[in-house]
Amino acid sequence: MSGEAERASNATAVVFNTSDALEHHVLDALSSMFPRVYAIGPFQFLLNRIPDGNMEMKFVGSGLWKEEPECIQWLNLKKPNSVVYVNFGSVTIMSSQQLIEFARGLANSNHSFLWIIRYDLLVGESKFLPPK
Repeated sequence: MSGEAERASNATAVVFNTSDALEHHVLDALSSMFPRVYAIGPFQFLLNRIPDGNMEMKFVGSGLWKEEPECIQWLNLKKPNSVVYVNFGSVTIMSSQQLIEFARGLANSNHSFLWIIRYDLLVGESKFLPPK
């Protein structure tokens, strides 16, 4: 990642797949480091507006997974600000032991949590958490 940061400092502009409303403080901090910072996302909202018959835009895709209605229904049953949301994004990888330790910490927190785990989060190891 350090290579990307070095190249970004030489760029004319840096574009992020986010919005100012979501990450205002982060974008402000980045603006002090880079000459031009633009938030032009989230792209998923734009992809949802492409008409089905538009063949020229057929190549546009997104790595976002489908929303799972069960999660939304479960969240709707919870009080506001009562659920811990955990998501390591699309870059992080970890060992099975790290995942287990993180899971134990969440379980021992005594808070409801929604944990998004990508299929490729673990490196070359078992993809299952032990029962306890």
